[in-house]
Amino acid sequence: MNDSPDTHSASESAGDYDDRESLEHVGEALRPDYEVIRPLGRGAMATVYLAKDKALGVLVAVKVLRPGKVTDETARKRFEREARAAASMADNPNAVSVTRFGRLPDQTPYLVMQYVKGRTMEERVKAEGRLSVREGTAVLLEVASALAAAHKKGIIHRDVRPGNVLWDEEKGRALLTDFGIAAVMDPSGPEATRLTKTGQLLGDPHYLSPEQLLDGQATELTDVYLFGVLGYELLTGEGPYIARTPTEWIKAHLQQEPKDLRELRPDVPAPLADLLRRCLSREPLHRPSASDVIRALQGGADPGTQPGAGASDTSDLAELLKRRVPQVVILTAGAGAGLIQLADALEDMLPEKTKPLTVIFSVAGVLAATVIAWFHGERGKQRATATEYVLLSLIGTGWLVVTILELLR
Repeated sequence: MNDSPDTHSASESAGDYDDRESLEHVGEALRPDYEVIRPLGRGAMATVYLAKDKALGVLVAVKVLRPGKVTDETARKRFEREARAAASMADNPNAVSVTRFGRLPDQTPYLVMQYVKGRTMEERVKAEGRLSVREGTAVLLEVASALAAAHKKGIIHRDVRPGNVLWDEEKGRALLTDFGIAAVMDPSGPEATRLTKTGQLLGDPHYLSPEQLLDGQATELTDVYLFGVLGYELLTGEGPYIARTPTEWIKAHLQQEPKDLRELRPDVPAPLADLLRRCLSREPLHRPSASDVIRALQGGADPGTQPGAGASDTSDLAELLKRRVPQVVILTAGAGAGLIQLADALEDMLPEKTKPLTVIFSVAGVLAATVIAWFHGERGKQRATATEYVLLSLIGTGWLVVTILELLR
């Protein structure tokens, strides 16, 4: 957690007394191990305090669930899930780690986190403006590293935004934080209990993917979409769509195409602009994985420089292999060749036009299989799209027309 100048105040407001009372309460409860110094920030779910680990002599951040949420079972489960998710990321240098989880004497849960001296990227962009291409690319690479590690552990962050990326001023690096609404991809086990109701939107519409808006479901590719939004904000100081109100943001995510990043920022390399555009694809299967993003960002000699000429071709090939398009095409083409050979061998026994009709059918089959592989070739359940239906309809119509013309010859 960071020490942001915007997260605490010396003014005597109405809430200051409550803050001091909570500070004394938490300080007394943690006194054997930690010296609680002052509040760092307060949100809807929890309050964060700056503290000193007495045994190690280092500063830490202590996040405590707010008193009004202690009896809320859903809030407690989310808080505990955040602790487990963040703790599992302790070996990643680009994620804020959790070192301890416990309960105060009154059973209020708390967690002890790595203390980061610096600001959030949201605060930094507001204060300093957009990042340079070099630094923006470096920050995106560090965030992608944290996301890829989380996804390998079966964790979906679901709230990737500039406010949840901390800038460590001492070490000059970005760290992803706040796994408060993280989800577990594996549907088995007690940790996978759903903490949202069907149709419930969890998060700011500014940072919600199309699939979250349509059915509330999130996958690791949801994080990639939000990563695309993050990229635009870091490099341009504004989001990828023209929207102001929550309603406009919802419509934008579902209907608008992203702004042309290179028109907004001509010095952004074309491969980086294309990468962020693909991250913002409304169809999840058209987005790269976090690991793909890392490989693309590492394509150049230095962050912010133009990747080599072969980077795009390599990315396209990787995308085809991930969707298993070559395998499906080869298998379908082999089956078609077998049918043609069979029709040729039985030519004397079959009607006159059987062989050319078989060739036409086989070609249409390969084309249809290619489309289906592109939209459904990845592992897991995928939803059919209007584009897929249109392409398959065109292939079917073409097959039917050519077949009829051949019969009429």
